[in-house]
Amino acid sequence: MKYEVDRKRRVIKVVPEREEDLYFIYLLIDMGDVVRGWTVREYKPLGAKEGERMKMYLGIRVEALEYHKFRGSLRVRGTVVEAQEGIEGVKGRRHTFELAVGREVEIEKAEERPLEVVEEVLNMARNSLPRILLVSIDDEEAAFAYITALGVEVLHTVYNSAERGGGNSLLHNYLVYVGKVVEELKRRLDPDKVVVAGPHIVVEQAGVYVRGDRVSQSSGGLAGVYEFVRRGLYDEFKKEMGVVAYERLMRLLATERELAALGLEEVEEAAASGRVDILLVLDSYLKERPGEVWSVLYEVYKSRGRIYIVREDTEIGAGLRALGGIASILRW
Repeated sequence: MKYEVDRKRRVIKVVPEREEDLYFIYLLIDMGDVVRGWTVREYKPLGAKEGERMKMYLGIRVEALEYHKFRGSLRVRGTVVEAQEGIEGVKGRRHTFELAVGREVEIEKAEERPLEVVEEVLNMARNSLPRILLVSIDDEEAAFAYITALGVEVLHTVYNSAERGGGNSLLHNYLVYVGKVVEELKRRLDPDKVVVAGPHIVVEQAGVYVRGDRVSQSSGGLAGVYEFVRRGLYDEFKKEMGVVAYERLMRLLATERELAALGLEEVEEAAASGRVDILLVLDSYLKERPGEVWSVLYEVYKSRGRIYIVREDTEIGAGLRALGGIASILRW
């Protein structure tokens, strides 16, 4: 993601470069912020009989956000507070911005939000991990999954309709079709890397039809997607998404409870004294209680703690919700 921060004006200019960048923009926009950008809106000039859709530069004060992970869309709704010169009668009306990849937008933050932490969230997007198109395959089934910093999305599954024992020619037809699906998904998703995973002999055969890294494991298909995630081949992603930190937190809760803080009250107290080494906070909790959570994030940032914002629609997200939506590992 490209971005610039004007600390004096408290304005962030951002240009999302990937669909997952929209998620990070969603995290940093709060109710009451002003969002500015080019948009299209119905406009009826004074004296005109009919209105027309027109491109214009507007600023709205944010009242609602609507983010859809799998659609890769972010809508920002609010009341128009600024309009370009020559556009009359628009201020005070409601408008919706549809944020899109490649389109610049300005966000003016409210005074109480620490810009240092806002930049930390933007850095999470800038440093997001490579996007992987995973082809998990055996001789019966191929599952296609898209792995990004946001998690794992199973896209499609195909089956080998050939009868067992039909010979290499029937496997050939199946692998040709898998190769076509991969090419279509590559055009649509533009992944950084393609990985083919499954039983060694099938992976080697599939490698003739699909270009990408090859990973041998016991299963393919849908089961192979989950094996790929569990086996440690996904370790770098798990670390960046907070899974490793969450697992450490759970161990501490069982063995050294004094080194963990659960819930907002405990975490606030620990953060105020600089004790937080690692903070885990649910993305939905950040939206539910932005004032308190942004203050905690700032305290953790000042004391050089590590911050993980965890998606609620993940396995560890459900666990973190049960712990109160926010938790931390302490230094002492």
